[in-house]
Amino acid sequence: MGQHQFTKPVDYTKQRQELFIGLACLLMAALLFLAQVQTQREGLAERLSPSILRFHILANSDSENDQQIKLEIRSLVLDYLEKAMNPQTASDKDAVIAYLKENRPNIEQMIDNQLAKKGFDYSSRLELTSCYFPTRVYDNLVIPCGTYDAARIMLGKGEGHNWWCVLYPRFCFVDAACSAVPEQSRNLLQDKLSQDDYLALKDSRPDIQIRFFLFPTVTITPPSPDR
Repeated sequence: MGQHQFTKPVDYTKQRQELFIGLACLLMAALLFLAQVQTQREGLAERLSPSILRFHILANSDSENDQQIKLEIRSLVLDYLEKAMNPQTASDKDAVIAYLKENRPNIEQMIDNQLAKKGFDYSSRLELTSCYFPTRVYDNLVIPCGTYDAARIMLGKGEGHNWWCVLYPRFCFVDAACSAVPEQSRNLLQDKLSQDDYLALKDSRPDIQIRFFLFPTVTITPPSPDR
């Protein structure tokens, strides 16, 4: 008589458990890795923040007219500052802040005149403050998320979408077709930072990949910076 061979039943319960454990490990590693990236970005932002001044403008509301005048005021103020500040003032953060404080009434009046000219019944307020900014890419430099000193202009209630850039050293691009960071601005920033920190701005994502023994084809890389 021939011998019968029996195939051992597949233990699907065990396979599901192993799969669940593997996925849990994958998720945990991903979360830890992303937390590490965030910590690195915040640390870089903390070292970077003393060297830069952000520019922040908040629209009165999200209506089409309020958003349009926000952009007009942005261009008006940036053009004014570029022409009004001498090269020595523009090359020092503290001097830029001092200039803004001294000329705050004139700048606010200029903005209010433009608002009235265009038929808006609200006014503006310029303040020097510190606030949180998300990660932003300027040319090939990544300014990480964090709390920075900022010149902030509030139009009316300031409840609309905002616009921001780096006022010192100047990384403000009004024309979308012009997005190259000026060489002078790069040099000013490079002089204030360590070589490692300046190089880190060129790519804030660590060159690290994590592979999992249960899933050898799966890798995790840091997320791209917000734009």
